[in-house]
Amino acid sequence: MGTGELEMNETRTVDAPLPHGAASEGDNGNGKYDSRTEAPAHTTAHRIQKRYHPAGAVSDNPNKSSTRTDDGYVTSHEYGEQARAASGSTKQSDTLPNHRRHIESRYVDLDYHHPIEDILKSRLFQQFLHFISRPRPGRNTLIEEIIETYGDTTLPFWQHLKLWPFHLLIEHAFLRGMVSKETFRLRIAEHRSTVRGLVVTARSVAEYGLRLPQRFSAPLFAVWNFTNRCNLRCKHCYQDADHARLANELTLDERLGLVDQMGENYTAMIAFAGGEPLIDKDLFPVLHRCKERGIHTSIATNGVLITPEMAARLAEAGVKYVEVSLDSVHPERHDAFRGHAGMWERAVAGMRNVIAQDGLRLGIAMCVTRNNYDEAEDMIRFAIDIGANCFAYFNFIPVGRGLEMAEQDITPRQREELLAILNTWMQSKKISVFSTSPQFGRIALAYPPASAMQACSHLGGAGGTKARVVAKYVGGCGAGRCYVAIEPDGTITPCVYMPQRILGNIRQRRFIDIFRDNDFWDMLCDRDDRTHHCEVCEFKHYCGGCRARADAYYGQANAGDPGCIFNEKHWEALTAGTKA
Repeated sequence: MGTGELEMNETRTVDAPLPHGAASEGDNGNGKYDSRTEAPAHTTAHRIQKRYHPAGAVSDNPNKSSTRTDDGYVTSHEYGEQARAASGSTKQSDTLPNHRRHIESRYVDLDYHHPIEDILKSRLFQQFLHFISRPRPGRNTLIEEIIETYGDTTLPFWQHLKLWPFHLLIEHAFLRGMVSKETFRLRIAEHRSTVRGLVVTARSVAEYGLRLPQRFSAPLFAVWNFTNRCNLRCKHCYQDADHARLANELTLDERLGLVDQMGENYTAMIAFAGGEPLIDKDLFPVLHRCKERGIHTSIATNGVLITPEMAARLAEAGVKYVEVSLDSVHPERHDAFRGHAGMWERAVAGMRNVIAQDGLRLGIAMCVTRNNYDEAEDMIRFAIDIGANCFAYFNFIPVGRGLEMAEQDITPRQREELLAILNTWMQSKKISVFSTSPQFGRIALAYPPASAMQACSHLGGAGGTKARVVAKYVGGCGAGRCYVAIEPDGTITPCVYMPQRILGNIRQRRFIDIFRDNDFWDMLCDRDDRTHHCEVCEFKHYCGGCRARADAYYGQANAGDPGCIFNEKHWEALTAGTKA
């Protein structure tokens, strides 16, 4: 499996395919301004003329049952039934992978229902959400005022009396749960970014109703590829980063203006990536603007520039989380992948500087390929030993320079094994674990009990029954639905792994208009609009398949995810004749 075109099985395109390397027309015929399909000029995809179809695919399979065996050797229906049957027993199954056998007390309840869902579906409550989340000129929204003053003993009597009915709702309804007032204030009320996320969620349910998956009025978070410049040259770089900036990268004024736009629309989190974001001189002014706006910020970095002084500057600028990429526990393997000797030692030194800095949490990110698949659990242990708070498994997607090493992608069965290992560590609570693989939500769901840790989204997991509600409506692939990516030139895309799907550019339209009005919105928000087993999967609300992986392999963003075990037959068709 190389960089040539990969044909889609059992699907057809709505429009005739474009010639290799071609882009769709500027508005794709739908009047969506600058929304289009086009591989950026500096990328590997543009150089090799990889084809991406501007329109989606339509399944030709007339069987719309989750029991169909056309796609894989195990169906989502059978997977769920075997998981339920294995609960409290050691019954074997020849259809499930080896690691799924002999598992006791498994818990799969796809019809799980929580009373909070009935409340959120109420039209009266949706009107209430609209009332408390609507903008108030010169003031915070009412929902911010309610949450931030809850449990505040210094509140003036008149203000306490005005807000008392709302505080009573927190006290006796679903919002506070079983935690104390003090804990509620510590975890939610005093975290501006969390409150901002609640405003977006309230507005989204008020506008769209409670939907599966939930549509959002504004993105909850964004990954900002701040610059294309990088001090390394990694083999798998999704960004095609180089040692120089792109000629048309945003100015400081444009960057600050973009933060202001996201702030006005209550985007809660921004993760700064690259290239290498720590290289860019504009990073700290932008971080300080995010801090002023109450936006949670994190940094994704190769770690080699994190001195004690840099760590202190990041903490002072309001950064809470620093994620350092490490490809191997063996220095020589990491350095070979990164293209420079000595990078492992410098990255690990940077990690230690993050840990030593008050106010910063450390995450270790690992992009798993066949080259380092056998090291994943060793890397988790390394993360725990060094003092990291989080381990992040990144799906390898053949995009960017990764297109030239597509044969190193792991198989669906390897991914299934790996996600089961990650779930075991997540349930142990020895370290936080998350993954950009949306199948992680399905894996976590298959373990007991309902109060266990659940992968709510690729931002992380949580415990308790309400976490399962969040996972059902927010979890799985969030590309273009609750999350977007920002390119160095201000182009907005659904995901960092989908640079060819251009939603718009902030130099032409406002950020919120681009998010809400583009050619890909309906398709990315509709998990019934899929092919292969993704269209019939019983776990679609918790997963939905990776849209970037589907696009990378089939050139169609709504195709089935060939990295899932339920689509294993399609994976075999893609890789036929390729040496494992």
